[in-house]
Formats: sequence, structure tokens, C-alpha cells
Amino acid sequence: MKTNSQQANGFTLIETSVVLVLLGIMFGMSVPAFQSFRRSHLLQAGTETLLGQLRLSRQKAIGMQHDQRLTFSTATNSYSVQDLATSQTFGPFAFPREITLDRASLVEGGVTGTTISALTDGRFSGSGEIVLKDPRGVRDTLSIQVSGLALIR
Repeated sequence: MKTNSQQANGFTLIETSVVLVLLGIMFGMSVPAFQSFRRSHLLQAGTETLLGQLRLSRQKAIGMQHDQRLTFSTATNSYSVQDLATSQTFGPFAFPREITLDRASLVEGGVTGTTISALTDGRFSGSGEIVLKDPRGVRDTLSIQVSGLALIR
């Protein structure tokens, strides 16, 4: 037997609208946090890529018995690698978008400059720091030591 009152299953337009408004507010509040997260990961990626390039240059110098010179440029926000035995240049390699080379303070042979060489015996020709910066001013520093050690500080 059927009853006269039948209820429709589902959600009303008002209930759906309230849920959509709440989802929009939550999404709007999460965008700035996501942008901050993205920028910090871009800085980390740029720093780790550069560290990998320094270590690769050192390994190529040892394996091929050719010194490798790395040259950094704050003007073009990039770096390049040159095989000193063959004069072959690789690069320029740009840093990730929004990440800038803040400072390359490398001491090679008593002279401060923007170049350093990976030598065939596994050492670097000098020591110093390379500083990368994101748009908010957060910095990551790479430390290079004469012993051949390169690390993120």
C-alpha cells in the first residue's frame, strides 16, 4: 500500500551551495600555503642540483683525468662547466625559475672570484660558498672545501 507523502532522496540546492562555498573558502586559504611550499622546494631543488653538478665535476675530473672548471654568473643567473683538457664547455645551466644566484664567493689561488676547478686528484682548487636565494629572501648555502667536500649548510 502506498502512502500519500513521498520524500525525494538527495540534497537540496541550498545544501549543495553551502558545501561548495565551504570548499571554495578552504581552497582559497590553502593557496598561499601551497605557494610557500612550492618555493621552498624550488630552492631545495636548485641547491641539490648544483651540489650534484659539483660532485659530478669532481668525479669526471678523477675518472677522465681532466680538470673541470665551474664558472658562476650572477648576471645571467647560471653556471657552466668547462673541461680544461679539451676546452669543451657545457652549459650555461640556469637555476630554477624564481631562484637566483645570490653570491658565489670562491677563493682560488688566493684570489676571490666566481670560478673553481675540480682537480684530477679529487680536490677542488679552492674553497668558498655559493648562496642561492628565493623571492622571499630565504637562502641556501653550498660550502666547497679544498679537500673535495661539497655540502649544503
